[in-house]
Amino acid sequence: MKRRIIFTVLLLGWLTIGGFSQTSTTLSLSLDQAREYALEHNRVLKNAQYDVAISKKQIWANIAQGLPQAEGSIDYTDFFNYEVELNFGGGGGTPDIDFTKLDAGDLEILSLLNQMMGSGTSTIKMDNSSSAKFQVSQLVFSGQYLVGLKIAKIAHHLTELALESTEADIIEAVTSSYYIALVTIESSKTLDASIENLNKTLAQTKVMLAAGMAEQVDVDQLELAVMMLQNTKSQMQRAVEMSYNLIRFQLGVDANTEIVLTESLDDIIGQINFQALAGDSFVLENNPTYKMLLTQEEMTGKMMQFEKWNYAPTIVGFYSYNEKLITTDFDMNPKHIAGITMTIPIFSSGMRNAKVQQKKIEFEKSKNTRLMVQDQLLMQEKQYRFDLISAIEQYELQKRGIDVAKRIYDNTEVKYTHGVASSLQLTQASDNYLKAQNNYISALMNLLQAKNNFDKLLNNL
Repeated sequence: MKRRIIFTVLLLGWLTIGGFSQTSTTLSLSLDQAREYALEHNRVLKNAQYDVAISKKQIWANIAQGLPQAEGSIDYTDFFNYEVELNFGGGGGTPDIDFTKLDAGDLEILSLLNQMMGSGTSTIKMDNSSSAKFQVSQLVFSGQYLVGLKIAKIAHHLTELALESTEADIIEAVTSSYYIALVTIESSKTLDASIENLNKTLAQTKVMLAAGMAEQVDVDQLELAVMMLQNTKSQMQRAVEMSYNLIRFQLGVDANTEIVLTESLDDIIGQINFQALAGDSFVLENNPTYKMLLTQEEMTGKMMQFEKWNYAPTIVGFYSYNEKLITTDFDMNPKHIAGITMTIPIFSSGMRNAKVQQKKIEFEKSKNTRLMVQDQLLMQEKQYRFDLISAIEQYELQKRGIDVAKRIYDNTEVKYTHGVASSLQLTQASDNYLKAQNNYISALMNLLQAKNNFDKLLNNL
C-alpha cells in the first residue's frame, strides 16, 4: 500500500511539472509551450548555461588572486647524527709572523686571540630540527591584475550574450520546426481530402461504366490519379514523422515520446499582424550578433591594455611566522619576517612591445569585423523586410487562387457527372486544385519563415 501511494504521488507530480499536458509517452504543446519546454530541456542550451556558470566562477578566481593569500607548512629534518668539524687554525703549523715588528700591545692582542680560538679542531653535533611556518602575502599593486578583472567580467558578459544568442537560435529552430510540422500535416490532410473526392468520383464512374454511360478509360484515368495521390500521401506521412523527430530532438525528449501539436496553422496566422510586423524598425544594438561583436571588440581593447601593463612594476607584501618545534644549536632564523617585493621590468629584447603591437592589430581587426557585420546586418534587414512583404503578397495571392481552383474543380465535377466534361478534364481540374492548395501551403510556409527570420533579426523572438 505504501508503494502504491508513493507511486501515485510521484506520477501526479511528474504529470503536472511545467503546466504541460504530459504522460509517460505524450507531450501536448502549443507553440509557446514548445518554446518554453525547449528553453528548459534543450541540451545545447544547457551547455551554454554551464558556460555562464563557469565564467562566473572564473571571475571570483581572478578576484581572489589579488586578495590576501595564506599558507602554512610543517617540516622535519633528520641529520643522522652528523657532526660539523670546525678548524680554528691553532694546530695547523706555526704562522709566519715577524715578531720583531710587533710592539707590546700587538703581542698582548695576539696572545688573547690565541687563548680565545684555542688550538686544533672542534666538532659540533647537528641535532634534528622541525619547524612550523605560517605566511601571509598580499598583492599591493599590479596593473595586469586590475585589467585582468575587467577582462574576466567582459568574458562573463560574452557567455551571457552567447546564452542569449543560443536561446534565440533554439526558439527560432523550434518555431520553424513547429511550422514545418503543421504545414506537413496540413498538406497530408489536403491529400486525404483529394483522395477522398477522387475515390467518390471513381465509384460514381464505375457505376456509370456499368450503366454504359462512361468508358473504361475514364475509370483507368481516375484510378491512376488516385494511385499517384496515395503514393504522394505515403511520402508525406514519412515527412510528418521526420518533422516530429526534429521537434523531439530540439525539445530534448526521448525518441519514443509522442508529440501532439495543439495549435493549427489558422490559429497561428490569426494571431499575427503581418502588416504591423513589416513596419517594425530595426535597432542594430538590439541584434544578438552585433552585441556580441561589440563586447568582443571591448575585450580585445582590454587585452591590449593588459599587455601594456607589462611595462609597470608589480608590488607584493608578505609576513611570515616561523615557529621552531625542534631546534639545533645553530638556529639563527627569526620567528617574524615581513617584507615587500617590487618586480621591475627592465629589458625583454622587444618581446613586450611585440605583444602590445599584436594586441593592437587584433583590436583593429575586431573593429573592422564589427563594421563589416554591421553593414551585412543592415543589408540583411532590407532583404528580410522585402522577403516578408513579398511573402505577404504571395500568401494573399495564393489564398485567392485556391478559392478559384476550388470553384473550377466543383464546376468540372458537376459537368462530369452530367456527362458534359471528360474524366481527363476532371483529373486536370483535380490536379490544378491540388497544386493551388500546395502553392497556398508553400506560400504560407514562406510567410511564416520570413516572419521567423525577421523576428530573429529584430530580436523579437
